[in-house]
Amino acid sequence: MKKVFLVAVLALTALSSVKAQENVVKVNPLGLLFGSAQFGYERALNESSAVELSLAYSSVSATVGSDSDANATGFGAEGKYKFYFSSNKDAVRGWYGAPVVTYASTKASSGSSEGKLSFFGAGAVAGYQWVFGGGDSGFALDLNLGAQYISASTSGDISGVTIDGILPRLGLSLGYAW
Repeated sequence: MKKVFLVAVLALTALSSVKAQENVVKVNPLGLLFGSAQFGYERALNESSAVELSLAYSSVSATVGSDSDANATGFGAEGKYKFYFSSNKDAVRGWYGAPVVTYASTKASSGSSEGKLSFFGAGAVAGYQWVFGGGDSGFALDLNLGAQYISASTSGDISGVTIDGILPRLGLSLGYAW
């Protein structure tokens, strides 16, 4: 535990040297349309790179066993390491490319039927992030497009899910940068 704390303190110390807009909090409005809430945090590491971590929660209707009225809830996490192509003082603005890693797990139950779906994804995206507003803060809009390899597995009474291959990926996030 002491090692984890020491690494966290050293990482925060190293990250504190970046100036101007170095933090962005964001939400994914597209996910809300499909029953998922995703919250992300991006932190500039230097003038040309940043790390973004996102957490998601989903709650959707599903079919489990013979019950088509079950509720499925799940959690997910995603990480990106963004390489910004334009060299300016604000690393969280402009064109970028990023590898992305995703993991999510969803559990559904209804009566005596129960099942679980989990998936792992890895891929790459290219995008553009705008920060509107003068000074050291403003509204942020992040748009990206790419592809990722998804491998899904199921257990229990969930069946019929066969996701194992390369899929397109579209991202839209709204947020605030400071």
